[in-house]
Amino acid sequence: MIRLLVVEDSSAYRDLVQRAFRDLGGQTHWDVTTAKDGKEALELLFAEESDQDPLPDLVLLDWNLPKVSGNEVLMRLKEHQRLRQIPVLIFSSSDADADIHAAYENRADGYIQKPGSLDGLNTIVETIEYFWITVAQIPKLARPACVGPQRAQP
Repeated sequence: MIRLLVVEDSSAYRDLVQRAFRDLGGQTHWDVTTAKDGKEALELLFAEESDQDPLPDLVLLDWNLPKVSGNEVLMRLKEHQRLRQIPVLIFSSSDADADIHAAYENRADGYIQKPGSLDGLNTIVETIEYFWITVAQIPKLARPACVGPQRAQP
């Protein structure tokens, strides 16, 4: 099982992303948690970190968030000794060079522009699963050593 935190202020888009991950046909089971703004995301992450609850394996973070911006959430995570290991993918409607540069400057693990269609969203979700589960190795921050994600065969 892979724990994913989706931070998105649009409830409709948040639901679409959550459904897209849950409906994937691969071998991986996605446990999707959502946060509606940057403040809620930080509260979840820092509460889980201090309580030793399972941390997410991957964060999908909108850039333009209310209360606390995606940039601020990213900086706070990457400054924290334990939380900085969690891969953070920026998922934004912005294609501004300044936003992309700022995201990578603050150690984002990827920057993805939100697609304009449901098919585009499904393709991105499938690509995230393929790369982050089948190809890349992600740290197992809060799991016992004997439990890990199921990897699909290439």
